[in-house]
Formats: sequence, structure tokens, C-alpha cells
Amino acid sequence: MADFLAFLEDKLAIEQVYVRYCDIIDQKDFARLTEVFTDDCVGDYRSTNGKMQEGLAPLIEHVTRGMGPGSDCGATHHNVCNFRVTVDGDTAKSKAHFYAVHNGINRCAGEHYTCWGEYDDEFTRTADGWRVCQRTYRNFLIDGTVDVVRRMRG
Repeated sequence: MADFLAFLEDKLAIEQVYVRYCDIIDQKDFARLTEVFTDDCVGDYRSTNGKMQEGLAPLIEHVTRGMGPGSDCGATHHNVCNFRVTVDGDTAKSKAHFYAVHNGINRCAGEHYTCWGEYDDEFTRTADGWRVCQRTYRNFLIDGTVDVVRRMRG
């Protein structure tokens, strides 16, 4: 019973990392992504933008450029569901479905970008709690124009 309770505590804590990620992105408080990812995290975004992301600092820079001040992305709304979590000591694997809506502003005013997909993550337990150390990001379906999160102001 103690093992099961420990698993439930870890599962809930990992689910809260996903929820915190959505809040941080929607609040555009990207520096707080330290509450979600390890400093040396690796992100596989090849299915959406053809790139591998190594390290938290470049990830923060990327999302700031795509959705922060000066971008063509206004309000966003990120959601997660269907958590599948396995825990093995101080490591865990988890998948979660997501959908995210991005409202276009500036050159993308009147446009939107919505995507549905999956985060396939590896977690490590740190002194500050669970953090994503490796993420594979997959979009299954998109609607609208990706320019909302990719086009830079000239």
C-alpha cells in the first residue's frame, strides 16, 4: 500500500508539472520554465519544426521569440489531459495529450494557430521536485497558421 501511495504522490506531482507548464506559457512568464525543465533538458521538436533543442536557456529564448514581446502571438490557452505516468525511483516516463490555441496579433491579427498533440517526456526527481529532462513533442493536428508562433516582426 505504501508503494502505491508513493506512486500516486509522484503521479500527481508530475501531472502538476504539466499544469504549471501551461500556466507559465499562457502567462508568458517564460523565465519560470525552470519550474518545469532541467537546465540540461533536451527537446525533440523535429516533427514540428525540424529541430532538436539542447538546454533550457535556448528553449526559453525560442518560446520568448515565438510568443513573447515583439512576436505575432497574443493570448494563448494551453491544456493537457490523458496522463500516462510510470515511475521508477527518481526517474519517470510520462505522456500527456495537449491542445493549445494561439491568437494572432500584429502581422497575424485575425489569425489563429491551434494544435493538438502529445508530450512524450522523461522526468527526473530533483531537490526542487520533478522536472522534464527530455521531451519529444508531436503535433497530431493543426488548424490555422503556424506563422502566429513563428513569424518574427520585421
